[in-house]
Order: sequence, then C-alpha cells, then structure tokens
Amino acid sequence: MEVLVATSLFAVATVVAGDILVSDVQLEKKTNLQNTLAAEMRIIVQQISSEIQDGTIDYDEYYADCVLQNACKSGTSNSALYGFYNGVYGSRFYDPGKSLDNAVTNNPDDLGAECSFPTPQNGKECEVVYNLSVDLNTGQNPFTGDPDLANAFCDHQNGDRGVCNQITGGSVKVDQLFILDKTGTKKTMFAKKLIRNVAGGTPDYALGKVVMNGKDYDQNGVMDIFSCADGYNCFNNANAIALLSPFKMIVKDANFVTTNKITVPWSSDLSTPFEGHSDIATFVPITPLFATVKDVQFIIHPLEDPYKAYAEPKMKGQPSVTIMLTVGLSSVSAKDYPGTFPDITLQTTVAAGVTNRIDSYPPVVELKDANSINWLKDMLNSWPGQLSLFSVSN
Repeated sequence: MEVLVATSLFAVATVVAGDILVSDVQLEKKTNLQNTLAAEMRIIVQQISSEIQDGTIDYDEYYADCVLQNACKSGTSNSALYGFYNGVYGSRFYDPGKSLDNAVTNNPDDLGAECSFPTPQNGKECEVVYNLSVDLNTGQNPFTGDPDLANAFCDHQNGDRGVCNQITGGSVKVDQLFILDKTGTKKTMFAKKLIRNVAGGTPDYALGKVVMNGKDYDQNGVMDIFSCADGYNCFNNANAIALLSPFKMIVKDANFVTTNKITVPWSSDLSTPFEGHSDIATFVPITPLFATVKDVQFIIHPLEDPYKAYAEPKMKGQPSVTIMLTVGLSSVSAKDYPGTFPDITLQTTVAAGVTNRIDSYPPVVELKDANSINWLKDMLNSWPGQLSLFSVSN
C-alpha cells in the first residue's frame, strides 16, 4: 500500500512538473516570438522614419496618383503609374509666370516655371518673371476659387477626384507613403506588399519599398522625370503606357521610354505575390521574417505643401506623417506555434526633415507633345475613366 501511494504521488508530481515545464517552454517561445515581432516592427518603422526625416512628403506624387489617376481611394480597382507626372501639382497650385497687372506675356499658359528654360514650348522667349505677385513671395497662384475645394489629395473642381472622403481635420489617411528626399532627386515609396497566398488561410504581407531616381535632361537642377533605381524590376512597356492619353502630353514619342531606359512602378504589383514572382517584383519587401503586416496606414498633415500653399493658414505647418502599423504572426511561423498569438500595433508621428521649398516643374519642353498648348488643362481634362479601362502586367 505504501508503495502504491508513493508511486501515485510521484506520478502526480511528474505530471504537474511536466505541465509546468511545458507551460514555461511555451511561454518562453511566445515571449521570444513577441520580441522577434517587435524587433521586426522597429526595423520597418525605423526605415520609414529615416526616409521621412531625410526628406519630405511628396505632394506632387500624391496629386498625380490620388487626383489625376484617382487611384488612392479605399477599395478602388484603379491602378496607377508612379513617378511619371512630376510637376503637375506645382503647375496646378504654383505658377510664377503671370504679371502683376495681368498683362499678356509670352509665357506659356499656366506654366510660368517653364520660362527658366532656354526654348519655351511656344517657340518664343519668355518675358521676365515678376517678383511681385499675389502671394508677395515667389509667384502668382493660378488656382482660382475657394482654396478648400482642392489640395494635393482632393480636387472638387475637377470632378471630385481624389480621396476627399478620407480627409478629416486637415489630415488625410492613406495606405501608401510617398517621400521626396531633401535634394528633390529621389522618390521613395512604401505600401503593403503581398508575399504569399496561403491555401485555406490568410495571405502574408510585408511592407514593400521602391526607389526612383530623377533625371534632369536640361541640367537646370530640377528633375524632369523619374525612373526606378537599379535593383527594382519596374514597368517599361512603352506601347502600353502610350495608351494613356495624358502620357502623350508628357513626351512626344512613346519610344522615349525605352530609348532612355525609363522604368516606372505599377501599383498592381502590390497584389502580386512576391514568392514565385520575385524576378518581376517592383516593390521589394522590407522584412518580415516571422511577421505578416496586417495593416499599415499613414496620416499625412497638412494637405498641401506648406512651402507652396497660398495664404492658407490651415496648411501652414511642418509636414508630418503618423505611421500606424499592425503586425501578426505569419502563416509560416504559425505552423510552429499552434496557439493563439495577439497582433502588435504601433503608432508614431515623424516630422519631415526638409524646411524649404523643393522646386518641381513639368518635364522639359524637349520631351513634351508640341500640340499641347495648355498642358495643365489638357492633363486635367483627359484623365477621367482612363485607368479604369486599362490593365497591364509585367
């Protein structure tokens, strides 16, 4: 009887000790995974923050993608070409070429910045750019009407294009981040990138990154067009790009794209799995090894470039980005950890490092379609419905 009692007590003690050991091992594994996910999250946020601190919000890119191409709305099926329509935002809201007394000049219509070029689009020499103007600083605002009707993310005066319904309190929440470096020669773009589809499970995502370098064809210090940096497999089908009518206003010959080896990112790449397609992927994943990016959002403030806004007190503030990132355990890592694992969310605000205006003009006249006299108005009037009917793969 004593032996049976002792054996029973030993068995019970062994089971309890085993449960404690298993729990300790699981807790340690869970803690290690949490630390790993937190470390990967810090890597992601650090890379984004360093780009913001070394540059500023790329309002030109947001206007080109959100307004012109109408491709930033939540749930939209529109795809966008990145980096191709540089300078449109500047021409819409910033024009140093009109005279103070509204006298007729030889300057191209609403493209006064082009007067810095030796051969204007209309073939005539531009007159002197007036220093005095409506904003008493550097130029005359070509935008007329209520300034609240249009900004870098929403343009009510041109068919309610953009992300007007995503604007709250002078800020806008978007799921892609466009940063221009302090020299105005490099664009960096971040967005959630599909890594793998999981049969019967939730797909895994990472934060994707693509970098574009500017090309200055007339050597005036302002980038005329941007192309993907080495190491990024970007889109360069000149014939397909030529189907977009506004493209014809930017360069007079579609072959210019291939001749000058211009490649651009295409937003549809974000929904193409990186695994199995890494040889054609545009956006390169930034980590994660064990994590999956559940959600990433960016709150942009203000809605205009404060160094180009005209007498708009709401827009006078240093640009900043609030990063909201949620990560969880990836499907691959979850196989090794059968229990539940909570997501981790981080939110932080980073101020842009640039405290001055970065000039941006439309492409130089040598690249433009000579038949487009009023380039900006032609561009704005040509976009509705274009991209929704156009799809292309790498």
